[in-house]
Amino acid sequence: MNKKFSTLLAGVALLGATSVFAADNVTSLVEGTNSGLYQLVVGDGTARDQFLSVNADGKLVAVPSIEADNVASTLWCVTVTEENKGKAPYFDFVNKGAEALLAITMEEFAVGATVTTVAPEVGGEISGWAFSSTYETLQSNKSLYSYFTTDSVVGFVVGADNTVTLKKELASKVVDGTFTSFSLVEADSVTLNATQINTKLGIQKADAGVTLKFTPDANKTSLKNPFSQESFLAADAEDGFVYITRKADDKALFVDTAFINTTGSMFLAFNYMEDLDELKDSDLEGHGQFLFTYFPTNDSLVIQVKSIIKEPTAGSWAATAATSITDNDDDFNYVTVQDLVKADQIRVVTIGEKKETDIVLGFTSCKESDTDRVSLEDGVYFIRNAKTNKYYASPIHIDGAKEEWVSVDADEQNVDHMPAYQWVVLKTKTSEYFAATSPVEVANREYASLNGTYQFTQAIGSSKYFCADLAADSLVITKITDANILGDEHLGYKYLTEDELMITNYAFNYFNPYTMEKYIAQVAGSNKLNVLQDTPTYFEIKPVNGNVAADYGYKVTADVKKRIKGLAQLKRESYTIHTKKAVIALGEENNFVITDKVAASEFFFKENNQLDATCYYAFVDAEDVNADGSFNFKAGVADQSLTALLQQQVINEVRTSAFSIGLTDQPLYRRFNNVKLDGAVEGNEDATKLLKFKEAYVNDYLMDETNVNFKREGMSYLGIGAANIAEAGLSFNVRPYNIGKSAQYNIKPQYLIYVSETVNEGSENIPCDATNHKHMNADGEECGPEDCIHATPAVEGFNRYKLLVSFADSTDTQVVTEKQLYKFGKYVRVGFVDAVEQDSVIYILGNTFATVATKDLSMDDVKKALEAKKISSINMKATVKEDKHHNYTWSFRYIDPTKAANEVEEDRAFLIESNAVAPIAPKNAAWIKNQNNCLVLSAMDASFDDAKTGGDAALIFNIEKGAADDMATDNESISASEVSVVATNGAVIIKGAEGKTVAISNVLGQTIANTVITSSEATISVPAGVVVVAVEGEAAVKAIVK
Repeated sequence: MNKKFSTLLAGVALLGATSVFAADNVTSLVEGTNSGLYQLVVGDGTARDQFLSVNADGKLVAVPSIEADNVASTLWCVTVTEENKGKAPYFDFVNKGAEALLAITMEEFAVGATVTTVAPEVGGEISGWAFSSTYETLQSNKSLYSYFTTDSVVGFVVGADNTVTLKKELASKVVDGTFTSFSLVEADSVTLNATQINTKLGIQKADAGVTLKFTPDANKTSLKNPFSQESFLAADAEDGFVYITRKADDKALFVDTAFINTTGSMFLAFNYMEDLDELKDSDLEGHGQFLFTYFPTNDSLVIQVKSIIKEPTAGSWAATAATSITDNDDDFNYVTVQDLVKADQIRVVTIGEKKETDIVLGFTSCKESDTDRVSLEDGVYFIRNAKTNKYYASPIHIDGAKEEWVSVDADEQNVDHMPAYQWVVLKTKTSEYFAATSPVEVANREYASLNGTYQFTQAIGSSKYFCADLAADSLVITKITDANILGDEHLGYKYLTEDELMITNYAFNYFNPYTMEKYIAQVAGSNKLNVLQDTPTYFEIKPVNGNVAADYGYKVTADVKKRIKGLAQLKRESYTIHTKKAVIALGEENNFVITDKVAASEFFFKENNQLDATCYYAFVDAEDVNADGSFNFKAGVADQSLTALLQQQVINEVRTSAFSIGLTDQPLYRRFNNVKLDGAVEGNEDATKLLKFKEAYVNDYLMDETNVNFKREGMSYLGIGAANIAEAGLSFNVRPYNIGKSAQYNIKPQYLIYVSETVNEGSENIPCDATNHKHMNADGEECGPEDCIHATPAVEGFNRYKLLVSFADSTDTQVVTEKQLYKFGKYVRVGFVDAVEQDSVIYILGNTFATVATKDLSMDDVKKALEAKKISSINMKATVKEDKHHNYTWSFRYIDPTKAANEVEEDRAFLIESNAVAPIAPKNAAWIKNQNNCLVLSAMDASFDDAKTGGDAALIFNIEKGAADDMATDNESISASEVSVVATNGAVIIKGAEGKTVAISNVLGQTIANTVITSSEATISVPAGVVVVAVEGEAAVKAIVK
């Protein structure tokens, strides 16, 4: 070995002269990832005639010798892992050229076999190899093997013909010779050819241009280093030499006969000829031929020029013999850096007798590499042309036949909703060594057959990408992070939920540049369809496959789900369109018609446009579909005709007709948020309302039950009658229940209805005021006075009211109608139950606390009763998210949704709907009805079609605005402990308050009376209306005086 190089591989700098040599065995490594690139050679490292390598097919082979074209595939990065002290470390090897971990799979073995017969492919579940028993003092000539079970190992066997196979053996039987032995060695130097220089041993494209790193480099001079401060390309010459041309202008580099300086030590200058042909034809051709000798382990490069002329002979350069080398055994003509003015650090690049600078190619360790290659994180992306802003996509008229660059008007299309404009990206190399520069597999999210593997590059400091296989321009690549886009399994195609399918009034509005009020409708006097009607025609939509959507597009496997969090498998369902007695189908001359003669046409509703928040869908033929999933036809408007007929068009028609699928203004249920009709306040439209419910035909009102024949002891029923028979008022609190909280609240708002609301304000914390002791909490810790064990804790307040419920869940033990509490014959009754609400939990008290005034009611007692199952509760935090019916919530079903948009109360008539099987718009349900003058719910087999016409005596209602002094409150007795307050005509009667002060005020807080009661029963005259009676020592109560 040339001793000038013995320190080269062990040290950092490659300084001084060099020649080709055989490098040393590696004698020491560090724990973790080591920085060098090494070779695994069979044997003890002496012969060096079999190097473990990865071929172009990704298979392990041994190569007998090293040259420029195969050196990268023989270089390995090494990571050492020490599990526990006292245990042998294990080693992982990553092939730099193949960018692959040395890992194999046991699937290489045939069933029952202990050896394989073909070369194993890298990649699999087995890695982490036993090698040297120590790493700080590395052993040579050791086998590589790894455990695949707790007692069995698999290792490598290299044949004399350089084949590599696998062998299994019991760990207890492994001895020297069981597997092939390897030594880890520093890589021999290799002469690089033009291809390997230009690609930097494969880490960049051949035309990218090369810049090397010199340390130190030319400095503080206008003379640039042609190797580090200019981008260059190499071209093969002869005998391992290469020519160098400047990438910017193709001028050919050579070492001039002129000097850089005129005094002191003279340094030859570099110069350029016009092109390579001029150099080849000149006498100085040898001055432009360079030899690149590369030392892979430390990424060190030596450059020598073939010929130079140091000084002219007798004043003639031409007559002077050149100083030339024949190969890298010659120890001169080095490209180096010299100090021109050392004190000022002025340096120039020149030719010298020895090399006095480090030159780095950039083919560094597996974690660091001088390359412009970049990768993309696993995910879903939009890809746009940076110059044209076009999207890489496959629009509907191409339908997956190919991908192309597509213009998108963001005001008319929303690519967030269009999977054909989205690309699923997965790295091909997930190893930590190569993830940052890995190529990526790119597949269209809708058309999975549009896919490829691409390598992206990126200039330093740029946010744009480049890939010549995709475009000649730079790319803007944007990752989709919105979980709604990634996780929407119905993205791209309209999917109607079961609730939405119950709606039978869908209109199809035509997307066009002239007016947005053109709807699909039947042509007058014909069964054909066109889009000239300005008012909507309504259709019913039905699913073809039971509304079970089928998978389409990119297959999201379990592995993909792990790599792209939240990515859903796309699904779609097809639909048919119906009128009351017919369907939309394909008729003569490719026209779509309304008919009952043939089967309905089946459509996918594929999103194609979006205007503001409204999506528009192409109606794609879902029946005539090709084997590869591509379409043949779609519905389109024949704009070439004044009739604008809806016709079948080929899918490849560039123009695509699209339609919104909307309800217009036809809600199914009433929502009390109208300022004019419902008394709503702007900005707080959905606040609790005071409403009266007026029956539409005979003008009776809902109220407390007044008919003694329908009253039962201990029960408070809902009744109906003329306004003048009400024993109390007619107004009810109507409070939103699910609005803004459940998925379908816009379709079916639900409400709580209640009366007689009172409030227990609770009490504030009373701190301990003692001064003779430290304040201590229950844990014996010193604390503030408010937490002291002697403090009086705060008590949270609550609301109490009579809640309107259906008694459908209650059971009568008596079957005699006159004694039934919860039914009237076969019909379920409706009434009020005592309820308390605190922290969004409703406690149904029933009669358990009937004699306890609100001021005296303890929530501790309520919760104990709940634990004892004497009462029940409703956790609204959970149930409010549901859209199903409840026995304690009420919905208001429009009789005629087509009129509901009118701000006319009569057009907003409704049924009051209770429990049903279907959550929204059930055909059979329970509605409030009058059964022989007793207010009940219709039977569950009652039909909406009958109910809305009064056919089964279901009641139709309108509303009137209510008032606080007209609450439907039972005034017969308002009890407070032993004191009772009874409202009567023009007065209140107070019993059991002898000797106590009573104050009576109106709802405005104005005092009406203030006196001391002198008898056990006192009558005090007061004006009609709502009054507040406050008896000394009792909670204030409201009473309605007539």
